[in-house]
Amino acid sequence: MDTSTKQSIGWDKARDFLEKLIDEYKYGEISADDVCSKADDFFSSHTVYCGRDEDLRRVVEEILPGTVKTYRDTSAADDQRMLNFWKGLKDCDHLLYFGRTYTEEIEEYLETGLDRADPVEYTDRFLAIEPELEKLIREETGEGGYLGYCHYYWSVKKRILKERYGIDWKSTADRFPGVMFD
Repeated sequence: MDTSTKQSIGWDKARDFLEKLIDEYKYGEISADDVCSKADDFFSSHTVYCGRDEDLRRVVEEILPGTVKTYRDTSAADDQRMLNFWKGLKDCDHLLYFGRTYTEEIEEYLETGLDRADPVEYTDRFLAIEPELEKLIREETGEGGYLGYCHYYWSVKKRILKERYGIDWKSTADRFPGVMFD
């Protein structure tokens, strides 16, 4: 599509689109192929004004296009292909929410030992099942967003990880006893 016919949108609408797209994949509502098609459709019909939002610019211009290209062009085994795709989306997601990619978080953990999550969450074994896990958790807990939901979410996550995948996982509350969470 010619750039003169593209609709210009601001950073806020672009962020909303990307966050929703990643969540739809994370919760099993759409496939990887759907993510790629929706991203293609969106960016072929929109010009994104990132302003000073450097994180959004990295996602729009580098990380997401690279993730889509690698997914489409790779000849890796399907499990590895899907794992790499999820890692790319997770980098986008973390950068949009936390101002750093997931890969940068893992690098920090490996360098300093400072873990922002249970270290099991930094393993490929965990990442390979994470989208399915999130779908299972959401099916049982609903969307949440209410006071105390994190405790319900964590207990369901812990149970599913142990029963279905044989993974021992510690919630933030388990890792930081004495700290209050809502």
